[in-house]
Amino acid sequence: MKELLYYNYSTQKTEANMNLKQINIKQGQKILDLLDKKEQKKYFCAKVDGIVKSLNYIFKENGKHNIEFLDLKNQEACKIYEASLRYLATLAIKMALSEKTDVRYYYYVSRSIYGKLISKNQINFSRAIIEKIKNKMDEFISEDIKFTRVKFTKKEALDIYKKQQNLDKIQVLKYRKENYVHLYKTVCPGISEPYYDYLYAELVPSAGYLKDYEMYPYGPGFILSTPRSDFNGKIPDFVDETKFAEALSSNSKFAEQNCIDTAVGINNFLKKNEDVGLISISESRINRQLVEVTNEIINSPKEIKLICIAGPSSSGKTSFANRLMYELMSLGKKTMRISIDNFYIPKDKMKPGTDIESLEAIDVELFNETLLKMIFGYETSLPTYDFKTNLRKFGPTFTTDGDQIIIIEGIHALNSNLTSSIPEYSKYKIYISPQPQVNIDNHTPLSMSNLRLLRRIARDSRTRGTAAKETINMWSNVRNGEFLYIYPTQENADYVFDSFYFYEPCALRNVVLPLLDEISSDDKEYTLASELKQVVKYFLPMDDKFVPCNSLMREFIGGTCFKDAK
Repeated sequence: MKELLYYNYSTQKTEANMNLKQINIKQGQKILDLLDKKEQKKYFCAKVDGIVKSLNYIFKENGKHNIEFLDLKNQEACKIYEASLRYLATLAIKMALSEKTDVRYYYYVSRSIYGKLISKNQINFSRAIIEKIKNKMDEFISEDIKFTRVKFTKKEALDIYKKQQNLDKIQVLKYRKENYVHLYKTVCPGISEPYYDYLYAELVPSAGYLKDYEMYPYGPGFILSTPRSDFNGKIPDFVDETKFAEALSSNSKFAEQNCIDTAVGINNFLKKNEDVGLISISESRINRQLVEVTNEIINSPKEIKLICIAGPSSSGKTSFANRLMYELMSLGKKTMRISIDNFYIPKDKMKPGTDIESLEAIDVELFNETLLKMIFGYETSLPTYDFKTNLRKFGPTFTTDGDQIIIIEGIHALNSNLTSSIPEYSKYKIYISPQPQVNIDNHTPLSMSNLRLLRRIARDSRTRGTAAKETINMWSNVRNGEFLYIYPTQENADYVFDSFYFYEPCALRNVVLPLLDEISSDDKEYTLASELKQVVKYFLPMDDKFVPCNSLMREFIGGTCFKDAK
C-alpha cells in the first residue's frame, strides 16, 4: 500500500502512515493549512472521507475525518492541474497580447491541449509570441498569484462577463437554472481590475503550483502539455498522431461549419431544426465514415481476411462491428463476427494472479487456431464462455468456404500478439472512440472520457441494473485498463473512427440525470457525479424517437436492433 500523509490535529505535525487515520478537525480549518508550508505545493487536492476536495476547502464543523493528500500520480489531481493551467494560460494570453483576445481550447492528440486564438485580428502563434506568453505565465507562477473562488448571483456573474466581453460564457449562463455562480478571481500586478473565469472544475490555490508544463507552436495555434498520472506525474513526450489529428480536425471542421461546436450552438440548432435535424446530420456523418472505411477495406491492395476493432469502454464497438459486417455483406463480401470474450481461459486453468483484463487471460493459441481454420476453410467449432461459471463450451462444428472476412472486436484487437498467426498484410485495424470537438464555452472543452462515462452509466443501468454510483466507482479501474492495454496499440490502426454524435449529450441528459441524482453528497463518487451533472445540464433535452434502431447510440440509450449490443 502506498504511503499517505495525514495531519493529526492533536500532535500539530504531519506524519507518515501506511493506513488511513481519523483526525480531529476544527471548524473553519482549511485543508491546505493541514500541511507544512514546504509540503503544500507537493499536493494538488485531497480526499476527505473518500471525496475529492480542493486544497482551499474549509471544514464547516468540528469532527473526525480521513484525509489523503493527492499528488500528480492521481488522475483527479491531474484534472485539477490541467484546468488550472488553462485558467493561467488564458490570463497570460490576455495580459501578453490584449485583454480583448480570447482563446479556445480543445482536447487533442497525445492527450494534450490544443489552443487557438479567437479574435477579429487572427494571430498565428509564432515562437516569439509563445515565448511572450510563457514569460507572462512564468512571471505569474513566480509571483504565486492567487486563484480565489468567489460566489456571485447569476446577474452579478453576467455583468462581470459583459465587462470582460465573454460572450460565450454569457450565452452558457442562460441555461443555468441556479441563481448563483462560482467564479475564480485573480488580481494581477499592474492592472486595476481583477480577472474572473470559471472552468467547471476546482483549481489549485495559486499559480505557484503550476511550474510543470510545456507550450509550443502547432499549426495556427499551440500545444499545451501537462503532467499525467499514467506517466507517474510527469509530462510525456508529445506524439503527433496523424490519423487521430485528421479525425479530430474533420470533427472540428464539421462542427464549426454547422455552428454546433459549443453547447449553446447545439441548443440553438436543436431549437431551430428540431430533434430530427440534429439527429439527421449526426447520423449522416457517421454513415459517411462507415462507407469510407468499408471502401478502404474493399479497395485495399491487400487481401483483407481479418478486421480488428478496438477502442476504450463505451465507444460503440459492438454496434459498429455489426454495422460494418452488414455493410460489407451488402457489397457481396462474406463476413462474420467472433467475440474475443469467448476465448477467455477457464478459471481452473488460468494462472493465479492473472489480470482478467490482460492478454494473458485469453487463450491466444486457441484463438489463432480458430481464426486460421475459418480463414482457410477448415472445419472448426466456436467456444462460448460462461462468465457466471467461468467455464466454456464448444458449439457445433462448421466449415467456411475459405473466402470469409472475420471481424473481431475487443480491448486487445489491435495488439498483434493476439493474432500473431495471421500475417499483418491480411489485417485491417480500426480504432473507434467518440472524439467530441465541442466546448461548454471557449475555455472548457467537453471531456472525451466523461462523455464515455455518461454513455456507460446509461447502458449499465438499463442492461445490468447497475447504479450510477457503482459505475463511477469502477471507472478508474476501467481507465487504468485502457492506459495499459488500449492506448499503447492505438497507433497500429489503419482507420480512426469517430463515434461521437452531436445530439448525444441531449439524448443522454434525461437518462443520466435521475441516475446521478441518486448519489449522495456523502458518497465518494459525488465529486465526479456533480461534474457530470454540471456539464450535461447545459444541453437541452431531446426526444430520441427519431434515432435509428441501428445507430451506435442505441447501444447506450436503448432500443438497438442488435441483440448482442442490448
